[in-house]
Amino acid sequence: MQQLEALIQDESKDTSKLFFTKHVEEQMRSRRITKACVLETLRAGRIKRTPEPNAMKGSIDCKMAHVCAGNRLAVIVAVSDGPGLIVVTAMYA
Repeated sequence: MQQLEALIQDESKDTSKLFFTKHVEEQMRSRRITKACVLETLRAGRIKRTPEPNAMKGSIDCKMAHVCAGNRLAVIVAVSDGPGLIVVTAMYA
């Protein structure tokens, strides 16, 4: 789990390696979550539950949590063998 956490924190430093789904963009807009807070959560957050394999997508889904702008935020990010990370959703935890 620590290796996945370190990978997510490192990969998210380069925004060209992050892919935001339409779903997360809609959720961020409706929940008033800024991209800056999502990025901070990925870069400084911690994995807060056991990563779950997503057999359909061939990835591992990780829930990163962090406090940003006074709010506890959770971001689900998919890690796969391919390049980059897929940001799936963001919510207040």
